[in-house]
Amino acid sequence: MSGTVKAALIYPPLTDPTSGYHSLNYLDSYARAQGHQPAEIIDANIEAFHHSYTPSAYDWLRRELSRLSIDDLSGPDALMARANQLGLPDPDPERLRRSIGVLQDPTLFYDYRHYQDAVEGVISWMDALGSVGFPGQFHAGFRLHPPPMISIGSVAALTDEALLARLNRPFLPYYEDVLIPRLAAGGHQVIGISATYQWQLPFALWIARLVRQACPDVFLIAGGTEVSDVWKCASKPEYVFQVLADFDAIVVGEGESAYTEILDAVAAGTLPAGHPNVRLHPKYGRQRHLPLRYERLAQVPVPDFSGLPWDLYLSPERFVYYSPTRGCYWNKCTFCDYGLNTDGPTSPWRQDTVATMVADVTELSKFAKFIYFSVDVLAPATILRFAEQVVERGLDFRWGAEIRLEKYWSDERCELLRRSGCVAISVGFESGNQRILDLIDKGTKPEQVRRTMTAMTKANIGVQMMGFTGFPTETREEALDSVTFLRDNPDLWTLGGLGDFMLTPGAIVAKEPERFGITNVRPVEGSDIVRMLKYDEPVTEAAQAEVAQAKAGLNPGHYHRPWLGSTDTPHTFFYHDRYGTAVRGVLANDRVRHDTDDQTEFLANGSFVDRDDEQVWEAYRRIRSDEQDGVPGELPADRHLFRRVDGQVFALNRSSRLFLDLFSAPLTLAEAQRRLWIVEPTVADRVWRTFIGQRLIRRHRLPAEPAR
Repeated sequence: MSGTVKAALIYPPLTDPTSGYHSLNYLDSYARAQGHQPAEIIDANIEAFHHSYTPSAYDWLRRELSRLSIDDLSGPDALMARANQLGLPDPDPERLRRSIGVLQDPTLFYDYRHYQDAVEGVISWMDALGSVGFPGQFHAGFRLHPPPMISIGSVAALTDEALLARLNRPFLPYYEDVLIPRLAAGGHQVIGISATYQWQLPFALWIARLVRQACPDVFLIAGGTEVSDVWKCASKPEYVFQVLADFDAIVVGEGESAYTEILDAVAAGTLPAGHPNVRLHPKYGRQRHLPLRYERLAQVPVPDFSGLPWDLYLSPERFVYYSPTRGCYWNKCTFCDYGLNTDGPTSPWRQDTVATMVADVTELSKFAKFIYFSVDVLAPATILRFAEQVVERGLDFRWGAEIRLEKYWSDERCELLRRSGCVAISVGFESGNQRILDLIDKGTKPEQVRRTMTAMTKANIGVQMMGFTGFPTETREEALDSVTFLRDNPDLWTLGGLGDFMLTPGAIVAKEPERFGITNVRPVEGSDIVRMLKYDEPVTEAAQAEVAQAKAGLNPGHYHRPWLGSTDTPHTFFYHDRYGTAVRGVLANDRVRHDTDDQTEFLANGSFVDRDDEQVWEAYRRIRSDEQDGVPGELPADRHLFRRVDGQVFALNRSSRLFLDLFSAPLTLAEAQRRLWIVEPTVADRVWRTFIGQRLIRRHRLPAEPAR
């Protein structure tokens, strides 16, 4: 072993800009403990974002937008691109800078009116930036909506150079001016790219291509959950390195010891063929693969996060991820399919000792106020012993985790969690119907879940609820049990809601379809990386539309990940720390018409979509109908489509448009009422309440900033 290997580790777009992720820090800290020198860790996601509004990149963006053409596209792709161009905002770097300032400000961040305006400013910028690729490719700012063939995992699409180049075009100035020159001059022998989410894969592939061209002799590796999923879900083994063709090797599964052995091999001038989690490119010849290795947590040191660019993240506080367990101690849920599981729903269960956990958070809390336990689940007795020691030692930090709502959690134990710094938990309650819970093999009962939620709420710990409808054979009535459970207990949970069941190949449901009443199980047509399966099951399918209608509006949050209102995001934990279980009311307050609003100026918070080209407008209507995030039904063809600043589209009738057009310039509600004197005041007031509640209009003047 030698510590002389110079390595760079890259976290690519497109993902959460509010905090650094922990995967690369775990790898680097482990390698350093084995005697290797620190790697250069590059968060390309946040660097690319900040570079996009520098003067040179903004000039480039304006030039690109002025000559933006989609003439090279044809068929559905061209129509989709033209449709998504409708209503896109102009880039405003000054507004973006103000928005970043608010999100990083320890006072303004916690004023929800300032927060909303800032988030919408960032999303608006990303919408404009994304339009130089495939218009509409960025959603909620930092989620990728690529062309369908990319989404479903087509090898042809994932290896299409022109398609990948177009998706990556918004970040071209960053690649050309910053990232690639930095790597080319860096003298690295190993460069690694880690992709955690599917959204990152097209960017990771393109960065790899650029690195291979600029640094032909470097040993280029890929890892992360998404790379493991490509390996796990490829319908043919050869597809893996067709997609990951530019890499010398990939790491499948947990990567600490695999990464270190790669460094050892490069230092020795050999190939890293001895570790079972390392898969070499076929150009190095055939390999004999041993069973995958799962790390011994006792050998994994506390991660060092000091190398991340903390001044760049869009948050007022540092927020770090910590993983003292791997796998799930329950490991029975029939829908679950996570990690490199072989004979169970998750990876094998492992857990650090309480003493190690306390020692680790003692170090981490010197660096960051917020620590999120990034695990599948924490065991109740372990959490309690951990909390006891945190309180005894007087450690001052905030934390949250995903747990199971066991009957173990009494009022007294929940109070202890809160005293130890726990501000919020998230729970997969899955369903409010006992038969469905039994089919899932969840091991819980709705009434017990309610009692545990009550105990957590009494302790001022926010409970974030995660569940879904559509599990095979679920009837309309059983699905509505879940809706009713959440709707009847609004004071016992803060954020969350109900998603839709998706079947993945490694789930017990997919392995035993007859047990769950499903037939004709098949991959999505055109997919080579098979992440999701389709199937036939008439009972659940018949209830989908009505259930979707019932679920609409359950989630009190207003924005998608990575923003406040989404489960387990840094911003959500910050607000839980500040406002406790009252966070729902804080979010709702600015969406309510107040008595003092008659003399408040409001302004339209978006614009109507141009209808000059009926074919394009109709395509836009259909596309956005499919993107309504759980809101059922299509956007009616006879409605006016209003695109809110954050990209959400609303279908308004003619009379609503007459009301909303009043606010094209700042206007008080009292003046708007005078201009609409023919309309009954009670009717107008109902319209104002709807517009404010849906943030179609926003208060023109934000609260005064505090004196510095």
